[in-house]
Amino acid sequence: MTGYLDSTNKQNQHVVSFDYTQFLCESSRQHWTFFEALTAQLGRFKRKQIETYEGFFPSEAFTLSVTHSLSSLYSDVSNLVTLVEEAKRQHIETLNIFLPYALDTAELEKIRRKTGALVTQHEGDRDFLQIML
Repeated sequence: MTGYLDSTNKQNQHVVSFDYTQFLCESSRQHWTFFEALTAQLGRFKRKQIETYEGFFPSEAFTLSVTHSLSSLYSDVSNLVTLVEEAKRQHIETLNIFLPYALDTAELEKIRRKTGALVTQHEGDRDFLQIML
């Protein structure tokens, strides 16, 4: 998983990009045992505090903080909502999430409703969501 920091004013505006496509590729190589699947479910509730990531770039801290919160066992919508919630906790103003495919209207609306964020889908050579928090 990767995260990138793009910022014009590093003090006030954080723009982080997250490659959800890469996450899906990495997680598809895993072969889950029952215990690992159960642990993944519990790991979602055990998030580290942001202070644990002092000294990291915002993009690195974000990627590290969501590593154990996402799972291929969850729906895309559930994983994307988790990403948005973590971005809010880290005071990220704009989150770009690169996708392997475009989401449908119902999925986008569900993310908007659950997060209260402004979600815009960009389709093209590389589909991505731009989420303004």
